Amino acid sequence: MMRALSIAWKDTVHVYRDFAGLAMMFIAPLVLAAVLGAAFGSGDNFSIAAAKTVVVDQDGGAGAGMPAAGAALVAALQSPDVGDLLTVTETDSPEAAREAVDSGDAAVAVIIPPGLSGALTGAAPAKAEIEIYKDPALTVGPSIAEAVAQSVAQSLNGSRAAATAAAQLAVSQGLTDQAQIADVAAKTAAVVALEARADAQITLEQRNPVVAGAEKEKRPNVASQVLVGMMLFFMLFGASVPARSVLDEHRNGTLSRLFTTPTRRGVILGGKFIAVFVVVLVQAIILILAGWLLFKADWGEPGPVTVLLVCSALVAASLGLVTVSFAKTPGQAGAVSSAIFVFLGLVSGNFTGTIVTSGPFATIRRVSPIGWLMEGWSKVLYGGSWASIALPVLVTLGFAVVLFAVSVFFFRKRYA
Repeated sequence: MMRALSIAWKDTVHVYRDFAGLAMMFIAPLVLAAVLGAAFGSGDNFSIAAAKTVVVDQDGGAGAGMPAAGAALVAALQSPDVGDLLTVTETDSPEAAREAVDSGDAAVAVIIPPGLSGALTGAAPAKAEIEIYKDPALTVGPSIAEAVAQSVAQSLNGSRAAATAAAQLAVSQGLTDQAQIADVAAKTAAVVALEARADAQITLEQRNPVVAGAEKEKRPNVASQVLVGMMLFFMLFGASVPARSVLDEHRNGTLSRLFTTPTRRGVILGGKFIAVFVVVLVQAIILILAGWLLFKADWGEPGPVTVLLVCSALVAASLGLVTVSFAKTPGQAGAVSSAIFVFLGLVSGNFTGTIVTSGPFATIRRVSPIGWLMEGWSKVLYGGSWASIALPVLVTLGFAVVLFAVSVFFFRKRYA
């Protein structure tokens, strides 16, 4: 055992003398997490810029004392409840509103037609269309404006239905004067519209992804979610640095001389594995602490986080050894391992962070041990407990054992 530890110590010290490798292990993931976190909002939740909305109100109302339907829609768009999502300005003509969208000065234009209020009371043609003119390249902002307009339109349609029912009731009671019938319908529509405007409120409810086994609700910031993906990705490269020492020593002849000593090959390979494991474990611990200090990341309960750290290091060490076990030169090992690591990063979702996914991608990412690790980290970030990470931990440990066995097989076959 002491001989294995001596080999591991020698390889570990050699890694920390390589400043270029250290920069890739520590600086690169932190910089990427900081940049992506700043780009998408590194606060407590994902944030988007308020969509610039232009409104044209051509509705003149339905008459004296009657509330204007167009004004109700404008008030809904300017409601404080959606103030963080929509920045509303008014203009006089539909042409100017469309021009603002075409030139990129606005994301969406809401054009209220003339006679909208009259359509509700029967004083104008029955059909009135509210036009939503939007930038086809944008989705979120225009969708919010469209949803608000749709909500108001449903309320107004309810007012029209009430006015129609009131007019029919008046006729059934023997009222024949058309002016009086129209007045009853208009007043009914006005009352229903006022009640709807008083009672209806547009509110936004923020809900976090539901994580099975979560003991408490958490909302991790974007930077911490990105850092997990970058940490696991660069741990693979961190593992490849000490793992390639086997090829360096083979090329320099020191490995052959080591095999002539009484030290068994299993002990030598065990020492190499310990070195790789220690290097990536220290890398992960430093990145976790840096995320806590720099990005205010709340990683979760210490116990599950510690287990995931160890599992991440075991998987990274095993993958690092596998990628160099069948390479003949350090250059070949670097090219092969880089291609494998990038592929695993794409399949596992390292570049999208711990976003809770579903559907085909959630299944595809499970073919990779890194995908399982991403799943486990996602659960603890959102408040998961021991029960929620049990399956990812067991699967990743199985991957680590199989990968280590494969690397031992190739090494023993080469150096038999």
